[in-house]
Amino acid sequence: MFDIDKSKAINSMLFVLNQLGAEKSDAHKVFKILYFADQKHLVNYGRPITGDTYVKMEYGPVPSFLRNVSEGNEKEGLINKTNKHFLTTSYQYDEEDLSESEVECLKEAIAENKDISFKKLTEKSHDSAWQNAQWRIDYLAMAKAVTNNPDILNYIKINALNEQMCF
Repeated sequence: MFDIDKSKAINSMLFVLNQLGAEKSDAHKVFKILYFADQKHLVNYGRPITGDTYVKMEYGPVPSFLRNVSEGNEKEGLINKTNKHFLTTSYQYDEEDLSESEVECLKEAIAENKDISFKKLTEKSHDSAWQNAQWRIDYLAMAKAVTNNPDILNYIKINALNEQMCF
């Protein structure tokens, strides 16, 4: 539905890691914060921040490209894993790559989720989009999980179609 912007995706993850700090940056929390930030931006502005493909995993949605980055399969050395589950980086996010609205949604998602336990964050992320997915979580389903406003949903559909058009 939306195409990934790898630079925005990476900078979004770097932003979250920089804001959380090493002691709170477990992969589960980082991925859920990114999911909720993408969902929030999608509903408020008609498009996600990252455009990453979220997949249904046991403990909630996981952004596939960013998971590969965190595993060292893409952009080796950008993200380090400590104690099997914690993500660290020595890099700062590129302020030029994220808009004010994107930073706003990332900050809100961090504030709302940074202190939530693994179990509660898993439960929260098991929304209707996650529940109804076979594997890939559809962006429109992500929006429908938090709003049933037809104007917002139509706006998202139009933005997705515009992104898919080639000139």
